[in-house]
Amino acid sequence: MLFAKSYKITEPKRFEIFVEDIRNDNVLVRPDYLAVCKADIRYYLGNRSLRILKRKFPMSLIHEATGVVVRDRSGKFKSGQRVVLLPCRKSDCDGTKCEVCVRNNPHLLDNYCPESKFCSSNYDGFSKELIDLEHEYMIPIPDEIGPEAVFSELISVGCCAMRRAGFTENESVKSVTVWGDGIMGYIISLVAKYGFGCDVNIVGLNKEKLDMFDFANVYYSNDIEALPRMSVAIEAVGGNASGIAANQAIDKLYSGGKLILSGVANENVPLNTRMVLEHGISIRGTTRSVRCDFEKAVELLTIPEFREHILRLMLSINDVTNIREYYAIFEKESKSTALGKNIMRISF
Repeated sequence: MLFAKSYKITEPKRFEIFVEDIRNDNVLVRPDYLAVCKADIRYYLGNRSLRILKRKFPMSLIHEATGVVVRDRSGKFKSGQRVVLLPCRKSDCDGTKCEVCVRNNPHLLDNYCPESKFCSSNYDGFSKELIDLEHEYMIPIPDEIGPEAVFSELISVGCCAMRRAGFTENESVKSVTVWGDGIMGYIISLVAKYGFGCDVNIVGLNKEKLDMFDFANVYYSNDIEALPRMSVAIEAVGGNASGIAANQAIDKLYSGGKLILSGVANENVPLNTRMVLEHGISIRGTTRSVRCDFEKAVELLTIPEFREHILRLMLSINDVTNIREYYAIFEKESKSTALGKNIMRISF
């Protein structure tokens, strides 16, 4: 039997060290690079209802991670091989628990199955010394990709957004407008350009951040008169401002256009339903991702130009060897307003 350490959040701003039994049935992986998500920050700061926090704690955070294979008894993966870790866990449901099963719907898949689990949400995340994983929950990292592979999860979310919008590599519509100058807007825009060959318009507010979108046509959200109308718009603003962004998109969409919502709002936001009805606009939500999106994400990271733009998001790489240093990264990320992330290189 194996034992390994993990960091778990037990209450807002409080991590504790746990020692747990580790199964050794599948592939034994040692997480190495971790990135903190906004959802992790919400748990860290306690920005969820007390009822939800009590139900979730204690829990290991982090769902954006890569790792190194320690041992694979099957021989499919080699010891020392670098892999991207997938956070979405399939249920063992036989498809009869729900009135409508979404697992075989090509637009939804396991990501939207209510029986699925997701690391750092309703299942332990990757802040662990060792993890036992099934083969399907990891993807090999090609040699040309470095620590930036830790952004694979965010990139996969961008791939999922494009998939939910109905884009394929052979899609006839080759233009998309993205609202949001944060990291999600940046990555969705990159995926649209390099993964689907789209001409990208980006709508945002922060000049310093928008200057990083040098691969797209930039428009300011407080002056969108010159912004051309579009067939597909993706909202990646989040927060209460997501309603403002969505309504701007509704005003600019052609009749029959699509609006994809990907930003998380903490409160209900108003939408201009009159214009939605008048123009027959379709609205879809998108969140998280599944294996096919991760495969696309890793493929995109092999493109030098795409990888170069992703590297801009790596604000720093920080060695984390103890719980104090782990705390320090969460503090730094909770206060950061920069476009990018401070990455952990973790060891226990």
